[in-house]
Amino acid sequence: MDAVQRYVREHHITYPVALDNDFANWNRFGNRYWPAMYLIDKQGSIRYVKVGEGGYAETEQVIQRLLEEPA
Repeated sequence: MDAVQRYVREHHITYPVALDNDFANWNRFGNRYWPAMYLIDKQGSIRYVKVGEGGYAETEQVIQRLLEEPA
């Protein structure tokens, strides 16, 4: 954790950085892949799952659509 805090400070990262050292979220989502990305809408439903590298443009489009949805 100290290394992460140091990195965040050194790189002036101002957004929250989530850590899952005990794999609570990993297990909650039943994740079996690395990397894996889960996009969750404003109601808390998983709307997009991306397993593996790549697909960044598609993921960005989904993020933008989800941000445009009403609360």
